[in-house]
Amino acid sequence: MHVKGLEISAYDHRAAPAMALSYATCDIGAHHNRSWAITYDVEVGRDNYGEEKASKVIYLQHMRPLFDMLGVCRFPWVELKVDPTLYAEAYSAIVGREFSLEDLLICSERVWNLTRVIAILRNKIDVKDDSLPARDFEDPIPDGETKGSRIDKEKFMNLLRSYYRLRGWDDRGWPTKEKLLELGLEEAAEKLYG
Repeated sequence: MHVKGLEISAYDHRAAPAMALSYATCDIGAHHNRSWAITYDVEVGRDNYGEEKASKVIYLQHMRPLFDMLGVCRFPWVELKVDPTLYAEAYSAIVGREFSLEDLLICSERVWNLTRVIAILRNKIDVKDDSLPARDFEDPIPDGETKGSRIDKEKFMNLLRSYYRLRGWDDRGWPTKEKLLELGLEEAAEKLYG
């Protein structure tokens, strides 16, 4: 099973709507390293498909590129719960200019939107690609603590629509021209919208 051609990790996410959303919307396919959202599913409830899950996935998707941009390991933040503002403080000290965590997360948001534009232009991806294997919606987990769980397709599609809206994307899953301009991605806006 795969999303956008990338094999899904070897654990079952059918009881984890935030992780499922993360997989479906990931720029390279179902990669757990782009947003480790399964912990949030455990924290707030597996049956919860609320908009806050879409918001959390977006936040986590912005944190991951941040670590790549800074050249730091993800594990201290994930496993040790290191305060993310420390990354902004360290970066500010290194470059000699003040950056808040919010400033850095905007840089990550630029990365996420730019990679989306590239995927749209190169691979023609859209909402149809931000999905999951049919099994996730149809076949319940056969045993264990989450026995009977599966992704509710209608709730998942509502969650995906919330995700797009919160990102400033249209119903196709494309960043709007306004969003790209807001992020200073004029060239990307020109390539996508002319």
